[in-house]
Amino acid sequence: MPANFTTMGRFDSAIEGGSYEEAEVLMASSAPTCTTDQGALRLNMNNKIGDSSLQLSFSFDDKKNGETSFQMDPGSVSSASSEMSVSWSEGVGSAEHHRDKDVSFGQQVVTRAKRRIRKTCTTKLLKRRLPMIEWLPKYTLQSLFHDCMAGFTVALTAIPQGIAYGAVAGVPVEFGLYTAFAGPFIYALLGSVSQITMGPTAVMALMTHQYVQLGGVPYAIILSFVSGCIELLAGLLNLGFIMDFISAPVISGFCSAAAVTVILSQFKTILGLSFRGSTFTKVLPGIFKYWRSIRVWDAVLGFAFIAFLMLLKNLTLIKKWFNTGCCLHNPCVEKAMWFVSTCRNALAVILGCLIAYVFEIYGNRPFQLIGEVKCGIPDFQIPPFSFERPEEEFASSNWTDSDSDNQTSYELVTFPEILKDMGPGMVLVPVIAILEQVAIAKAFSNGAKTDSTQEMIAVGAGSIFCSFFGCIPLTASFSRSSVLSASGGKTQFASLINGCVVLFALAFLMPTFYFIPKSILGAVIITAVYPMIEYHEIPSLWRGRRIELFPFITTFLCCLLINMEYGILIGAQMHLLMLAYEGSRSKSTLTRYKEADEERVVLQADRNLYFPSVERFRNALTKVSIDVETKNRVVVLDMGRVNQIDHTTLKMLQSILAAWDKKEEKYCFTNVSDHLKQVLSSILPKGVPVSRPVLPSTDTTISFVP
Repeated sequence: MPANFTTMGRFDSAIEGGSYEEAEVLMASSAPTCTTDQGALRLNMNNKIGDSSLQLSFSFDDKKNGETSFQMDPGSVSSASSEMSVSWSEGVGSAEHHRDKDVSFGQQVVTRAKRRIRKTCTTKLLKRRLPMIEWLPKYTLQSLFHDCMAGFTVALTAIPQGIAYGAVAGVPVEFGLYTAFAGPFIYALLGSVSQITMGPTAVMALMTHQYVQLGGVPYAIILSFVSGCIELLAGLLNLGFIMDFISAPVISGFCSAAAVTVILSQFKTILGLSFRGSTFTKVLPGIFKYWRSIRVWDAVLGFAFIAFLMLLKNLTLIKKWFNTGCCLHNPCVEKAMWFVSTCRNALAVILGCLIAYVFEIYGNRPFQLIGEVKCGIPDFQIPPFSFERPEEEFASSNWTDSDSDNQTSYELVTFPEILKDMGPGMVLVPVIAILEQVAIAKAFSNGAKTDSTQEMIAVGAGSIFCSFFGCIPLTASFSRSSVLSASGGKTQFASLINGCVVLFALAFLMPTFYFIPKSILGAVIITAVYPMIEYHEIPSLWRGRRIELFPFITTFLCCLLINMEYGILIGAQMHLLMLAYEGSRSKSTLTRYKEADEERVVLQADRNLYFPSVERFRNALTKVSIDVETKNRVVVLDMGRVNQIDHTTLKMLQSILAAWDKKEEKYCFTNVSDHLKQVLSSILPKGVPVSRPVLPSTDTTISFVP
């Protein structure tokens, strides 16, 4: 029912100036209009401005003809306060109008739907979901230069890490590079933080490895697709709050256990040992069992390159050992040292290839090499939701060997069977991916607000997109994001450059990767992963809340000794149980004082009252009731720190108060919030005072009731 009040400002000015005739003309000219298809409509409006009163009445018949009457009492006008009341009533209307009622309702539904769509599909929301729309129009040539340099630098780190993480995941090494190029492409379109990049990581590769052992490469691809669907759905439904139930000590224990597991599995590679198993419980006994089979050359090369990479990583710190007059403090030399330190992984791989190639020229092959790597850009195809595999027990090596001619029978593995084999990992893998993505986005947002929902959408869309290229699950990489941030990347276009360089390497450089020693890849992984061992959290937890060491240690040990999925679940559940236990340990403060001839006993609960703490609060109430009996006594239940009470507590209070009524015990409630007052009204007898009195400042004796 639209009304036009555009002249109300002029109307108020006329009232203040005493021009009542002008005000009458203005109000009459701006009288609201209304039409209806459902019978006569009558509208009455009363407006009071100070002591002045104004009345408007409107009436409309079925033919949409209206009459308007205007009356005004120009009494003593005051602009300090004004009141307006509007009321209307609709007539019955004709039968024809009733027949059109359904049509009008349908039009209203359509109108509301259009209004909802307009509110949802806004330019602001579009910029949030496609951040490139916001930064692309402001893009400059200077930003392009910085992004190209940063993207190229990150790619020099992403290529060797992609190869290494492909080996950790138990898939052919080129699959790690597929993930390294496809992830940055999606993040360039959907990412909200310009300083981070997505791709394969040590944790995702480690969690993928056990499913590759179950079903080979197809399981890794399906895991990427399913994880992406869950991540994308969680982002669209704003389910980021679920991540709040996994605490920082649990995450630290999980990351530390994952780093230890990855490092130990790469020691097997550096030593040149070949036996099945990649978990802590299998690798550590296997190293002691097969120590006689250690390949000396591989071990020497691997440990030498660990020292070499550690040296390059701390290259920029070496200049602190020299005085200011040394050439190392020259700006050009500092930039060269930073570049060498940043590209240390690529330099290690190139140097390792040269060493292996020189030995190959002279007819020697003392190192285990990666061997032939599939060259070319991967095909875009639907993930293998069903596939055939040999009926005999699966061995992961069969998927990379070409001895399938000996197999005579195959079994069809369907999508439901794949999901059944994945079990809890189908949910835990996306949870860990979201945790890493959001945490790294917050770390590199430079204090700006992080759109967690958009990051969840980005990692979900990236995993789905990567699954069509045969990739493993991905998330944000802390090490490569650090390189991108230090390289001066300005926008998400740097991620696009990173993906293009990796794609170029896939298309043209794969034959040169044949001579990469496996021990060097192990050294690259160890030096990249060891900072993930968060041993520095132990002193912090010890000085702060020592009890939180239990979920940290529990998660760490369970991830090492059982597996990653159950480890983080056990740790999270243990911490939640600790919180529930602490929440049930409520303490009530008892305060006594005298007011005139009356003694007041104030019992104050220190937290919300839920069913785990019912017995402790009941004991406190019982102790008050059986305490020294005084005729002139009032028990005051102070609810100043209580905002919520559950049904179990209400039942307990009802029984206690009923017993007090029988004993004619005086009691009242104080500091009760409006919400709590409404809840308590369901059990309180009539006449029980529920108020917010101010307690007098008198000498009190305080005791604590357990």
